This record gives sequence, structure tokens and C-alpha cells, in this order.
Amino acid sequence: MKYRVRAGESEFEIEIDKEGGIRIDDEAVDADLQQSFDPSLYSLIYGHRSYELRVESVEGGYRAQVHGVTYDVVVEDERTRLLARVKAAVGAQTGETIIKSPMPGIVIDIPVKVGDTVEAGQTLVVVESMKMHNEFSAPRAGTVKAIRVERGAKVLQNTILVTLA
Repeated sequence: MKYRVRAGESEFEIEIDKEGGIRIDDEAVDADLQQSFDPSLYSLIYGHRSYELRVESVEGGYRAQVHGVTYDVVVEDERTRLLARVKAAVGAQTGETIIKSPMPGIVIDIPVKVGDTVEAGQTLVVVESMKMHNEFSAPRAGTVKAIRVERGAKVLQNTILVTLA
């Protein structure tokens, strides 16, 4: 799995393969990260040096402290970046807008019905994929023209979920 990480002004890509190998910006590294009994405290061994890392979840990412220095960190996995690109592409459209599922999953909620007037950002459909709930929102204000799925339906990648007019 690949992750895009921003820590302060720095940005880099971390890839963790199925065997646990780690690459940072395409360079193999020897690293080990273990969580302690305190869920916010980690032990990191990187470059043959040991670090104590305190990490807390904050809105928009994490706050990490190493050797008394605090970093605001944002981590995006491949799926999060894909969803952001899909949302940006859909949001750029005008006229009729088609909302598609970017991944396979199961429709768990449809809080709107045909004919509803919706605001930008309002949730249209919720799809569960890989045990995560993914809310698909209206990229702009409009009217729900068609709902192409129903609650409990299995959807494939690129299945049309909702059409806005």
C-alpha cells in the first residue's frame, strides 16, 4: 500500500509491501514501528537509531512529537487520493452530474429520494467497502434526477449511483 505523507513543509511517499518491506520515495529503508501499551506512544527504529514517538489523532490528520519537536502530519492512502480526484472531477461538471462508485462495495444508505433538492456537500449515497463507510456527496446544488441503486445492493467499480440535474 502506498501513502502520501505531509509533515510540516515536507512531503514524501511511503510504500509498505505485503512482506512488510518499506520504501520511502522509492528507496528501501530498514525501519520498525511498534505501539506500546499506551496507544499514543510508539517505538520507532529507523536508520539503526531508536526514537520515541507520541502520536495523537487531530482533525485533518495527526500530531506527532519526536525529541520534543511537534509535527502536524497528514497521511493519505491510495484510495483516499482516488476519491479526492473523483470528487474533484465530478465537482467540476455542470448540467447533469453522474455520481459513480470508484470501488466495489455494498450500498448501506441512500438518504435522498428522486426529486429531492440537495445542497453541495449533502450526502447522496453511502457505500461500504473494505469495512469503511464512504459517503458520496453532491458536488453542487441540484435536484436528484435518478437513483440507480438500492440499499443492500452490491456495486462494482464505476457503477452509476445517482444522477443530479
